Amino acid sequence: MTRLIPRLVIGLAALHFAVALIASSTFGDMARDGFWNAAPGIPQRGYEMWFFLAGFGLLALGTLSGRIVRDTGRLPAQLGWYLLAIGVPLQILHPVSGAPALIVLGVLALIATRRNSAEESCRAASPGNF
Repeated sequence: MTRLIPRLVIGLAALHFAVALIASSTFGDMARDGFWNAAPGIPQRGYEMWFFLAGFGLLALGTLSGRIVRDTGRLPAQLGWYLLAIGVPLQILHPVSGAPALIVLGVLALIATRRNSAEESCRAASPGNF
């Protein structure tokens, strides 16, 4: 599960990008307006732009935690806490959203971190390790 969690976060980022680019006409409208200063004053554009940019935040969390797993073999607990810190307020403020996915991934990341810590403790405490 340790290696799977970062991939799932990257997948969620890809889903963010896909929804933002495919399911809306906002980017086409902004392109026609020349992009420069094309979002202010139009709430839908601002909302969809932030939705798209949130994908980069998720991509960063996923790729960086994936790198840490490759380098150390451990999933950083911060990943779980960050995902919960984003997902829980989002669920409260905007219940019809992807917040449950963030919350589930955050909980899974914390479970994986706990399991890794427990396994390392068991290995360190085994009588054959002197």
